[in-house]
Amino acid sequence: MDNKMLAVLHRFSTSALRQLAVTVWITSLLLSANVSAARAQPDDAVSNPDARGLSLTVNNYGMAFGNVPVVHGLRFNFRDMNLNEVNGANITILAPREPSYGVVRGLAVGLPMTGGASLTGVSIALGGITAHETIRGIQFSLLGIGAGGGISGITMAGLGFGSGGDVSGLNIAGLGLGAGGHLSGITLAGLGFGADGNVSGINVAGLGFGADGNVSGINFALLGFGADDNISGLNVAGLGYGAGENVSGLNAALLGFGAGEDVRGISIAGLGIGAGGSITGINLAGLGLASGDEIRGISLSGMGIASGESVTGIAVAGLGIASQQLRGITVSPAAGAMELARGLFLAPAYFRIEDGSLQGVSVSAFNHIRGDQHGVTIGLYNYARNLRGVQIGVINYAANNPRGLRMLPLVNANL
Repeated sequence: MDNKMLAVLHRFSTSALRQLAVTVWITSLLLSANVSAARAQPDDAVSNPDARGLSLTVNNYGMAFGNVPVVHGLRFNFRDMNLNEVNGANITILAPREPSYGVVRGLAVGLPMTGGASLTGVSIALGGITAHETIRGIQFSLLGIGAGGGISGITMAGLGFGSGGDVSGLNIAGLGLGAGGHLSGITLAGLGFGADGNVSGINVAGLGFGADGNVSGINFALLGFGADDNISGLNVAGLGYGAGENVSGLNAALLGFGAGEDVRGISIAGLGIGAGGSITGINLAGLGLASGDEIRGISLSGMGIASGESVTGIAVAGLGIASQQLRGITVSPAAGAMELARGLFLAPAYFRIEDGSLQGVSVSAFNHIRGDQHGVTIGLYNYARNLRGVQIGVINYAANNPRGLRMLPLVNANL
């Protein structure tokens, strides 16, 4: 064999040996990585063939396919089970099997579904996202999102999402959303939303929303909303809203609203406003305004104003005003007080004191004082059971005056 042939054989053998060495080295790395991943799996994962996968990792860093429990890097799986931890990206097709106890930090992608015990980072799914505990970060799903614990961050769902705990941040749902705890931040829902706790922040619902606690901040509802406790801030409802306790701030309703206790601030209702306690501030109602206790401030009503205790301030009604006590300026076709009327009263049709006293001036066609009059009445017919003032009208009657002076034209007085 000549020298040229020997040189060719030498080069060939050297190259083949090098390739064989590289192949053996790569194979040993893969085998060692799989062995280390298998050791990291729980006993039930090792004994269950469905809980195994292909791990291309070194010390859990790298890429994995299937049910590899711990991956720091990129992981692909059809449906997770026995997942412990993923730091990086977890891409799945179906939601995890129950119970789901895996933690995903980083990116969770569902084609169409994904989930885990808790998700932190960015979660994206064509179908749905589920978490046994919490979801934090940026979440987007074309269908829905659910968490047994809380949801926080930026959450968007094509249909809706729900949480067994608190929901906070920017929350957008095509239909509706619910929170087992408090709902805070900026919340937008095509139909409505509800919370077992408080609702705070900027909240907009296409139909309505409700809170088992307080509603505070800026809240809009096309139909209505309700709070088991208090409503405060700027609240606008297309039809109406109600609070089990107090309503305060700037509040408007197309139809009406009510409070189990007090209403304070600027309140506007297309139909009516009602409070079991007091109403204080500037209040405008298309039909009626009613309070179990007192009404104070500027009160305007298309038809009537009624209070169980007193109406104080400026009260104007299209039909009538009635209360135990009237204090201030009262303007209405008819007005009446059971105990006390103190101030100026303009009642073109009828003004009545049932069994109390008038202290001030009343102008009405018929001033019917079935008690004490301390002041001046001006009208067509003035009647006082006990006059301590002046009557000016066509006919004036004072029951406590001497005979012959009880009924007089034009003027009657008892000073």
